[in-house]
Amino acid sequence: MQVGFLPDYGVKGDWSYAKAGLGMRAVRLFALFFAPSLAGLFLAGAAGLSPVAPAYADPTQADPQSNAKGGQPALAKPSPDPKAAPASGEHKLPAFAPGNGFLTQAADGSSDAEGGGATEPDSDSAAKDVTTASPPPESSTARTITLTTEPIAGTSTSITASLKAGGAAPKWPEFVGAKKLFGVVKKPAPLAARAIGYYSRGCLSGAEALPIDGPAWQEMRLSRNRNWGHPQLISLIKTFADDAQKQDGWPGLLVGDIAQPRGGPMITGHASHQVGLDADIWLTPMPKRRLTRKERETLNATSMLDDTGVAVDPKVFTDKQVSLIKRAASYPEVERIFVHPAIKKALCTAAGTDRQWLGKVRPFYGHYYHFHMRIKCPADFAGCKPQPPPTGDDGCGKEVDQWLAKVIPAKPSTSPPIPKPPQSVSVRPPAPPIMLADLPPECRALLAADPDPVPVPKEALMSKVAVHQVLAKAAAARAAFARSAGLAIVPASAAAAHPALRPHVKKTTTAETK
Repeated sequence: MQVGFLPDYGVKGDWSYAKAGLGMRAVRLFALFFAPSLAGLFLAGAAGLSPVAPAYADPTQADPQSNAKGGQPALAKPSPDPKAAPASGEHKLPAFAPGNGFLTQAADGSSDAEGGGATEPDSDSAAKDVTTASPPPESSTARTITLTTEPIAGTSTSITASLKAGGAAPKWPEFVGAKKLFGVVKKPAPLAARAIGYYSRGCLSGAEALPIDGPAWQEMRLSRNRNWGHPQLISLIKTFADDAQKQDGWPGLLVGDIAQPRGGPMITGHASHQVGLDADIWLTPMPKRRLTRKERETLNATSMLDDTGVAVDPKVFTDKQVSLIKRAASYPEVERIFVHPAIKKALCTAAGTDRQWLGKVRPFYGHYYHFHMRIKCPADFAGCKPQPPPTGDDGCGKEVDQWLAKVIPAKPSTSPPIPKPPQSVSVRPPAPPIMLADLPPECRALLAADPDPVPVPKEALMSKVAVHQVLAKAAAARAAFARSAGLAIVPASAAAAHPALRPHVKKTTTAETK
């Protein structure tokens, strides 16, 4: 018999069947809804548990203080004992859990969810690179955070920082750049003389040393061990020194940096000078006596600029310096000479009608106490990458004026400086170094050549892509540190603030590469 809501049985006013239907419907509703609840209460009582009614979200009970004022008892939540161990099946949250794709939380040795963890490291050293979180020490309110970049093949850099008073942000990782390999070489490779690669991306085999003393020159800064060059350049320096002394009355050359024993990037100083075809010649005349080794390290070069920084000082930059630079530009193997824009302007004024040589003299930042002489790639080796030749004009018109505008000293600002956040963390990565992978393949073999081969660690073989990946992960670690410490984050797009420097010591990149 179907139970319904007072169905019409065809006999209007007859309630006997209707009453029977209502009774059966009530029994079924009771069994469906209330029987499970009674069974649950019975089982809970047997287990010794006290049933508690669920607390539903009520805006009037959100604040315990308001409950007290209204006469209602506040819902008190028991405070857990911080020293108590978590019960079985419970999970204690770490003090710090960075939420980004570059860091993994592995304080307890566990990884992320299946399929979402870090990739397996390629080495044991890389396997130690984890992101850990340390809870606050009991005796101090300081909090220490250890942040580490996710492991990458070829690097095992750990980034650690402390949130204690005055604690610093995680440091940027250090790479084994090519300059750290070529910078420790003491002797050249006794191979065929070859300038391998480009002026600012290469190395040198079969280098020849310029003697520290000659009849018309003296080598400076001997401790740097940078008096090595391609034999063609060394021969030209000797010829140049002799011609300048005999034909122009120049006392002699003070020769600065040339190249390292096997070329390559330098730990300090130059972007070029890597293939043994560049040499720095001081504009200070050589003394009439031999300088001691100590004097060659400490003697200050003389700036050719006046106090404005955009013009030469006629007391020190004379016709002798003009003749010296003109002599250097007269050799056919010389391709370029770099000088400060103010010196280029002075040369344009003093050149007179003979202006063909001025096309080789190019304005560039720095070079206010010396000039940079560069020769062409030797014709007998195709592995040397040449530089496009100069345009052919004298470069004394609009070009030199534009360069002078670039080096005008900045005027002191009259507006108050923009206040910097008291504590901030920059996520702007430093410029990546030149890696061994950025140089021609012959340069790696050159490092391994006898005598005194240089061991190449695995970290030095990182590609440019891998270097950028490590820097990106380090930036993420610094950002995570800043967020957890409540510090301001300086974005990578923010321009780096540079103080107003004298133009002849300011370092800037330009389209005219050295």
